[in-house]
Amino acid sequence: MDVITIESKAYHELMGKIEKILRYVEREEKAKIEYENRLVTNDELAEILGISKRTLQRMRSTDRISYKMIYGRCYYDLHDIEEAIRNKSLYCNPQNLKELRHNFELKSRRIKDGTIG
Repeated sequence: MDVITIESKAYHELMGKIEKILRYVEREEKAKIEYENRLVTNDELAEILGISKRTLQRMRSTDRISYKMIYGRCYYDLHDIEEAIRNKSLYCNPQNLKELRHNFELKSRRIKDGTIG
């Protein structure tokens, strides 16, 4: 077994960097969970997919897309939508999903910073 010794100062700097990495990873995991639990409205999903609200209604009727009814309004789970796109039961321009993720991250950061009421 090899024993490696380092100065106390170097050890504390290393531990500080490791803790910084840990906080970053935890923050990213939390953001991922928030994104996956995000619900989008009928209007938002129609815009993301580039289709009409009537087409979404047809997809709901034929069980091509899962949804939730909350107080009479239709919502879609973003995680389910991405899964449907991966399974090719839905088509979406990849740029739209990247833009959606980016906008969600920006909105989440502004809410955490208190810039959005």
